[in-house]
Amino acid sequence: MAEDKKKLIFVITQPVVGGAQKYVFDLAKYFNQGGNYEVGVAIGGATDGYLFEALKKENIKTISVKNLARNISIIGDLKTFFELIKIFKKEQPDIIHLNSSKVGVLGALAAFFYKLTTNNYKLKTIFTAHGWIFKEEMSSKMRFVAVFLAWLAAKFQDKIICVSQDDFNKALQNKIAPPKKLFTIYNAVSEGKILNKEKARVEINKMIGMELPHDAFVITNLGRLYANKGLNYLIEAVTMVKKKLPEKEILLVIFGDGPEREALQLLITKYQLLNTVFLVGDKPDVSQYLKAFDAMVLSSVKEGFPYAVLEAGVANIPVVATDVGGIGEIIKDGETGILIEPKNIKALAESILKVLSDNKFSQKISANLKKVITKDFNFENLIEKTEWVYKV
Repeated sequence: MAEDKKKLIFVITQPVVGGAQKYVFDLAKYFNQGGNYEVGVAIGGATDGYLFEALKKENIKTISVKNLARNISIIGDLKTFFELIKIFKKEQPDIIHLNSSKVGVLGALAAFFYKLTTNNYKLKTIFTAHGWIFKEEMSSKMRFVAVFLAWLAAKFQDKIICVSQDDFNKALQNKIAPPKKLFTIYNAVSEGKILNKEKARVEINKMIGMELPHDAFVITNLGRLYANKGLNYLIEAVTMVKKKLPEKEILLVIFGDGPEREALQLLITKYQLLNTVFLVGDKPDVSQYLKAFDAMVLSSVKEGFPYAVLEAGVANIPVVATDVGGIGEIIKDGETGILIEPKNIKALAESILKVLSDNKFSQKISANLKKVITKDFNFENLIEKTEWVYKV
């Protein structure tokens, strides 16, 4: 390894298909190919998970953090802490880039103790907040704990990347860290492989086990099946749309997996939507199928800065989304999409109807969104600003 080549280690909690995982994969792939960094990615969870497999295909070193899991466990988390110190001692990184709330705490503390025990004070510890956990719905007591842990972790993080201005502002409001430690760097995408509508629908047919009717209005939602994605509101909104337009075939395809699957499946059964709403699970490279859909609808009650909006824009399909997190920093209501308040089932239904019934409007907002993404949220900006944070 050349003397001026830096060793960069990413750390993330889970290997599943998700926004934080895409972020880590994209950055790791770029920096690994660039020649200035030796890259490794430390990951919790099963070693046959999506992120492990995707990184291995790119010949990027992966490191299994055996005890690291999403759920809180005092014994498990203590083991993870010492496991991370051991990994850092073995890898001897110049930069540790932490991702996810849990790793943000455990990884920062482990990096600090690694510095103390090796006198490696040149090590830089970077944390990316993919939507602060204290923005989720929780009791005031739990929110206090979440804010305290974020504040504590920030003491041991050299720089904090916020994926939206909303996250930056929330960090300041809750006194997580001083402004000089915080940087807003938006998520970004590059235009990769995108199937045309006909080919994309052939693939979607395979996923849902039936052929999409030619004249059906098909919408999608991308993300994990977590409560903060508000998918129960979206399913109820689809029920309302079907009642208003009984003659029109309305279908919803939801990508992703998570703890809410069973509850959502029960809701689908309750409203007799088994041939209307489909939970297709985790699928890698979902963006290539987006032209199969007539719209993307995000019903989240909490977000950071979702890749789904960017990917929909690149695919040139209209977006309906709740005004949470950083979504309003890219979607301007009536111009680049439709913005509604969270948990408003009626507004969700009315917005879906608007996109369905007004083709001229839908074409306008999707075209405008694509222009904005190409100009302001391109991958080169993400890389340039992230590397600048590594160096300052």
